[in-house]
Amino acid sequence: MVGKFPAQDLSDAALGGPLTIQGDHFVDRYGRVIALRGLNVSPASKLPTEPNGLSHLTDGFFNHRTVTFAGRPFPLDEAPLHFRRLRAWGMPLVRLLVTWESLAHAGPDPNEDLDLEYIAYLKALVQLMPAYGIKCFVCAHQDVWSRYSGGSGAPGWTFEAAGLDIEAFTETGAAYVHGQDELRRATGLVDEREASGPFVWPSGYQKLAASTMATLFWAGDAFAPNLKCRRNPINGHGDAETVSIQTHLQDSFVEAFGRLADELAGLEACIGFESMNEPHRGLINLHNFHGWNYETDLHIGHYPTLAQSLALGSGYAQHVKFYVKSWPWPTRVSHKSFVDPKGRSAWLSVDSNASWEEGKHDMGECVWRAHGVWQWDEKKQVAVVPDETYFDVDHRPGREGTPIEWYRDFYGPFLEKFTERVSRKSTRQMNFVEPIPNEFIPPWPVRQIEDKDEKRQSQKQTYAVDTVIDTKRPSNFVYAPHFYDLNVLFSKHHAFMSVNVQGLSRGMFILNALYFGAQALRRNYRKQIGNVVRHGKASLGPVPLIVGEVGISFDINDRHAFKTGCYDKQRELMSALIGGMEDHQVGFTLWNYNPHNCFEYGDGWNKEDFSIINGDEDTEDNPHRQDYRNKAYENDELYRGGRVLDVVIRPYAVKIAGTPLRSHWNDQTLRYEFEWVSQGGGATAVQATTGTKSSLHIDDKDKSCLTEVYIPNYHYAKHDLRVTVSDGDWSYGADQQTLLVRHEPHTGKETRQHRLVVEICDVGKHTLQRVLARREAGAANFPFDLVSPQTEAWFDQADFSGELILLIFLAVVIAILAVGVHAVYGLA
Repeated sequence: MVGKFPAQDLSDAALGGPLTIQGDHFVDRYGRVIALRGLNVSPASKLPTEPNGLSHLTDGFFNHRTVTFAGRPFPLDEAPLHFRRLRAWGMPLVRLLVTWESLAHAGPDPNEDLDLEYIAYLKALVQLMPAYGIKCFVCAHQDVWSRYSGGSGAPGWTFEAAGLDIEAFTETGAAYVHGQDELRRATGLVDEREASGPFVWPSGYQKLAASTMATLFWAGDAFAPNLKCRRNPINGHGDAETVSIQTHLQDSFVEAFGRLADELAGLEACIGFESMNEPHRGLINLHNFHGWNYETDLHIGHYPTLAQSLALGSGYAQHVKFYVKSWPWPTRVSHKSFVDPKGRSAWLSVDSNASWEEGKHDMGECVWRAHGVWQWDEKKQVAVVPDETYFDVDHRPGREGTPIEWYRDFYGPFLEKFTERVSRKSTRQMNFVEPIPNEFIPPWPVRQIEDKDEKRQSQKQTYAVDTVIDTKRPSNFVYAPHFYDLNVLFSKHHAFMSVNVQGLSRGMFILNALYFGAQALRRNYRKQIGNVVRHGKASLGPVPLIVGEVGISFDINDRHAFKTGCYDKQRELMSALIGGMEDHQVGFTLWNYNPHNCFEYGDGWNKEDFSIINGDEDTEDNPHRQDYRNKAYENDELYRGGRVLDVVIRPYAVKIAGTPLRSHWNDQTLRYEFEWVSQGGGATAVQATTGTKSSLHIDDKDKSCLTEVYIPNYHYAKHDLRVTVSDGDWSYGADQQTLLVRHEPHTGKETRQHRLVVEICDVGKHTLQRVLARREAGAANFPFDLVSPQTEAWFDQADFSGELILLIFLAVVIAILAVGVHAVYGLA
């Protein structure tokens, strides 16, 4: 018999109590290592429900204080279906996206302005999760600061606090805002050379609005010490007070999520908070006023330098470089575009901005101009920067000229402040932390280093910023970096070659960064993910690692899959990504699960399309097609609309009585292998068993020796299984999608290695059916299209690499040509 709970059940009842951290692993009450996998839910949460916040729409866009996010990510009455899906898919960890705007769109005062209705909705959503075995952590989500600067996250009033006019951003080039840009294109003359696209939004990090706001949030005290704000005290007691812009923004942000944490404290499903999604340093440690760093900053579309952005934001026209996609470098300059704000300023006038305190500095002008960062040269028509090192040193009275560094001086202290607040009512909260995207986190010792020589020694590394974070590290620390194939994301194309962008951006010779074929694709990802893991351990020591975002664009290759139903290239990418993470035994939350995804608008945000489920109906009159591999499940609500689910849903050991060593799954033959090692502590092991399941009775005292493996019905329900274990007993229950393996306790401090293999008995029939389904769908698979289905199925069973098969094919072709040439010339 099997146990009371499915392997993929993460409820406290199934784990014997709360999930905890031990070294670099998550563990349950029985000391078993817990492998966490799940999904980001959902990008729809970036956008309000009223008015409809889809990023291509503009109606009511600037009414930022009266929006509502009620029903994001989905209505409560629909939640049971979505949670049943996650349970059935073996994806029981949710990275729950919540934006600052969704909590505090009405204003900065947490005592008056918080959206209590939305907080109550989120609490009710989390309360539903344990019944489905789901755990979650809340991600304070943002991209490019805010919807009003082209991304998501911060409320509109934050710009007003800094003196910025959100309605002037498109005219002044202060931000790329999807809907406003579409409106501009529909109502005005646009240079035909200046195409828009789904990956323009990241360029907003270097534009005036987002870069200014990030800088003020992290380091307003250091760089804009004269910018003050009036506010009511955070604790709700006393008279209005004057604080710095940095204090104003950070306190409001931290307290908004703190109030949410207070409501979720004690709910078993919520295991922690992530302080900020994909943080960005803004202008801190600026590369150059007159050019951005091509190695780290995506140059695409209109790309003014900071000096040009400052001028444009104050109404001065500039000739700005326009970048387009290219090869072998990601982008190149197409031309220079004349951007003319016609005197309009991105900065609010005095009477429209009541959040600044009178008399601190000249209001109604650029905050950086007011602080002497730049001046306008009327004769040359350029912004002049007196001090090129302005954003490298402190400007607070008494600290002038002191060098600053973002991770050490701003990010570390913010994380300490945030984690202390969200943990106030629950010390068990885990704290998820990530570095700037595509960077490795610098060293952050558990204890503070006082000795200068020791600190200097700990800084000796070349993979990250040359610094040491010396603030107190949060307790229950979880490292949560992101990983994407930036080449595919940006080019929207994948064929036979992949690129190690991580290596290229760090000086790798280009030929060493190229990989060819599906197996090489996995090696490429394995190498890059391995660097993320290795450098994370070097900087942080033994802490758990969850890849917080990882996923693929489904609209690659000119949306070919949508027209044909052939998602094989997307399947290849996803299989390599998950396989690369499995090779390093790291957990992950895929980006993303969005039931509102549709073919026309994707995820509804900046033309992105990452969801592994699509909400459109697959009807004859619909020109778009669902994934042919999911055809058999389109009438099942648990799997309907799934994309590449056949590689996302896969067997894995969820609760491991020991330490995982290796796992491998073949998505064509369904063969699964898993190896782990256990510590000694009991009796002797038993002989290996194969074939028919044994009689395995489970109770709590057995669980320290019990490994629970998720065996998805999506793949295995229609097959008889052949199970081989190196030692111990096993039991399988299809109704719970669970295989239990109990190894016998062993004595002393001895470690013992264990091995599990799961196979289907009719592998030949299965692989042939896969080949026939592919051919019926018209999906090309050169050179196998030239041979019989039985031959192709045999190659699938043999598990040859694609590169080897291609070499064999080429060798055969060459041999045939050689014979032909010999025959011709021999006869001659």
